[in-house]
Amino acid sequence: MASTHKLKIFVSSSHPAHLSWVRDLLQHPDVEVMDAPGEGIANVIIDVTFGWTLAKLAQLDSIARARTLIVTSSMHPVYLDCLGSHHVSSVASMSDPQGILAGAYAAAAAQRSYHYRSPLTYMELRVLRLLLKGVDTVGVAAALDVSFKTVNAHVSNTLGKMGVDGRAQMLVNLLGGAPNDLDAWDPGEDDEGHQMPLEPAA
Repeated sequence: MASTHKLKIFVSSSHPAHLSWVRDLLQHPDVEVMDAPGEGIANVIIDVTFGWTLAKLAQLDSIARARTLIVTSSMHPVYLDCLGSHHVSSVASMSDPQGILAGAYAAAAAQRSYHYRSPLTYMELRVLRLLLKGVDTVGVAAALDVSFKTVNAHVSNTLGKMGVDGRAQMLVNLLGGAPNDLDAWDPGEDDEGHQMPLEPAA
């Protein structure tokens, strides 16, 4: 049975060629492509150019992020969590047309459907997001209003959880390599000893 209301989407990408990633969504009979984002419209971001997506997310307010679906080729759980930790509605794989469609419906309704996949805490993800954007340790400390030593502690914890030896290996692992074995885990505790929620607070 056909839907009585079309799903409205607005697609952002660093290059028009990347629209092929969401071709099935764009050609779906119940989908209408809009010229601008807005209420009731799924904001679909195609994550293909390193750094572009993180910069784009930083420009959005919390309401816009709640209506955002990110479509990515990455399968690394830590990188997916870096994207998801912006409190977006969903993150879907470019190879999963049904997941993209479901994520777009959730985003249009501003419903959060993203589930965290890695053992990193929310603060570790915030530090990592800034490192991925090329911010140095001093800049990360200033942006998060924490000490230099605190940033280094978060980086050290992240390296240990990812099973890598240094920052360069961590970035290569996230952006180009296969993920290391992240065995079954529970969210654990945050930096103040509190149990990590399934959906960390802003």
